[in-house]
This record gives sequence, structure tokens and C-alpha cells, in this order.
Amino acid sequence: MTTLLWSIRYEALMAARRRAVWAAVLPLAALSLLLALASPVVTAAAGPATRVGAAAVLVNTFCTLGLALATTDLLRRGMHTRGMPELLTATPTGRVPRGAAALLGPLLTALAPIAALLLAYGAALAAVHADAAPLTAAVVALATAVVPAALAATALAGLLGLLMPVAAARAVLVVVWLWATQFPPRFSPLPTPTGTVLSPLGGYPLVAWADAPTIWAARGAGGPLRPDVTGTSAALNLALVLLTAVACLALGHLAARLRRHGDRPR
Repeated sequence: MTTLLWSIRYEALMAARRRAVWAAVLPLAALSLLLALASPVVTAAAGPATRVGAAAVLVNTFCTLGLALATTDLLRRGMHTRGMPELLTATPTGRVPRGAAALLGPLLTALAPIAALLLAYGAALAAVHADAAPLTAAVVALATAVVPAALAATALAGLLGLLMPVAAARAVLVVVWLWATQFPPRFSPLPTPTGTVLSPLGGYPLVAWADAPTIWAARGAGGPLRPDVTGTSAALNLALVLLTAVACLALGHLAARLRRHGDRPR
């Protein structure tokens, strides 16, 4: 566990030094803040807590995508970088924990300003309205929707970065992310997870626990994947998003192992 924590710390510090991380995350964080302050979808919400929930939807749409774009090449770079990664390889930590550290370290670095932005927005509304509900909604949204979505997006980005060139992986990631979070059935030629318990947007937890507008859950046609919003369906959505992250991480580990095997001289 100590080695794993130091591996995460090393990866986080390395990510903090990469301009690409901040170039991808900070502009989209600023865009999310601008939309939260100016968009009628947010400003016309019934109450301050609902505004925080709607802002969390923006954060999950744009900031999480930017975070994933910034981390697409991490697993690929780790395979070809010499020095500290080789030292980490010599430690007792297994390959799966090291792969998890390679994603968790940059994730924590890039997620820090996003979390600070959402919490500051909730705190500001709480102070203005003399009501703790907006800040509570921000904390709940961060824990049950933003962080799980960031885990899933980062794991998917790392997997795609191993399976194809990084530029192509980023293009595919944008299409897949928007298809899974923003394209309702009437706008998509293919079946879409948007509005279902499979969507990484986390609409069910946001609606059930963070006062987000109801449009972000059970969106589109009905069916078993679009149940009514309840605590159970919100927990199911959260569990499925985390399961997606674990599955992508496991597939990324397998893909990296196969690439290493294929690169060995014969």
C-alpha cells in the first residue's frame, strides 16, 4: 500500500508538470463556470441547490471530458518512458496497482481545480441565500457523479490511447462521451446510454441526491434502462459507472500487457 501511494504521488506530480493537462482542463472549467453563471438552464432553476445540480451536469459534460483528453496518452507513455517507471516496476507492487496509480495520480491532479470550482460555486450560493443546501448539493454531486464519471472517463481514455494513435483516440473519446451523456434517443441514429442508468453523466444520482433538473435522468423513451428516479436507481447508476471504470482499467492493463509482449525482441 505504501508503494502504491508513492506511485500515485509520483504520477500526480508528473501530471502537474504537464502543460497538456492544464491546457485541456482549465479552459473547459472556465467554460463550465461561465455557463453556470449565464445559461438560462442553470439560472432559471427553481432554487440554489437545483442550480448547483445543473452546474454539476455541465462540469461532468465538459470538465470530465477535458480531463479524459488530457490523460489519453498516459498508459502509452508509461510503456516507453525510462527512469522512474522502471524503478516502480522493480517494486513489489503488481502491474494492476501500478496501472491504477498511472491513472489515479493524474486524475487527482486534474480533478483538484474542478472540485474546487464546484465547491466554491456551491459555497457562494450557500452564502448568498443563507442556506447550506447548495454546498451540500455540491459535495454530494462531487462524490456521487463527478468523481465516478472522471474515473470512468480516465480509464476509457487510457484504454483507447493503447488501442489506437493518441489523436484518433481523443477524437473517438469525444464522440463516445457526448453520445453517452448528451445524445437522447431522438437525436441519435444508434441506441444511446444518455438518460439511462448506464450513462456516465450520473444523471440519476444528480437528480436523486443533488437536486439536478429531472431532464437528466429517465431521458427519452422508457424501458428497464430508464426507470423512475429513486434512491435505488441512483445507486444502480453509480455502481454501473464505477463498474465501467473497473472494466476499462482491466482491459487497459490487458492491452498494455499484450503490447509489452509484442514489443519484446524474439
